[in-house]
Amino acid sequence: MLSAYSNRALRRTEDRAAKAGRRIASLRNRRSASANARIALLSLACMAATACASASAAKKTPPDFAGAWSVEWCDRTNPNLDCGGFDITLVQEGDRLCGDFGGALVNLRQIDEGRIVGTAVGDTAVLTVRSNRNLSIVLVRAKRVGNRLHWRMVDEVKRAENDDIDVIATDDVLIRQPATDKKTGRVVDERRTCADF
Repeated sequence: MLSAYSNRALRRTEDRAAKAGRRIASLRNRRSASANARIALLSLACMAATACASASAAKKTPPDFAGAWSVEWCDRTNPNLDCGGFDITLVQEGDRLCGDFGGALVNLRQIDEGRIVGTAVGDTAVLTVRSNRNLSIVLVRAKRVGNRLHWRMVDEVKRAENDDIDVIATDDVLIRQPATDKKTGRVVDERRTCADF
């Protein structure tokens, strides 16, 4: 039989062992909680990075509308006549677009020129086009598809001040052209700004 002293010592040892076991379990729980917290923080960081990447992918810069675009209008029934056409030059500053246009009917019967201002929204430009010939203003939607600009007049903002016509494309596909100097015909590589129009 164990003495009372031995029993007390045994109980103390058992108490110490139980306390040590509880401490170890507590430390394990803390480590586990700390590891879980680290995993949770890492998961949140990954989700935040993914959200930021998705947001920046959603905020793509609009396609480049800057440059020269044109369509040719010819009379197929009388190929001896000079072709007319419609050409625009656009400058893009962020989402802002500005530029000018020139238009001529077949056989150069009537010509027109004017200014363009608008904004890019994704792959589509919303433009106002002002004729210098009759001072009319039209609203145009131009969708960029590769090197093509699908141009469609959608509304007349201001009617002509005289009974004259304008020479502005209504529903055409303009093709991107190399920028050329109209006097020399040489390719121009300089970038203009909206202040130039």
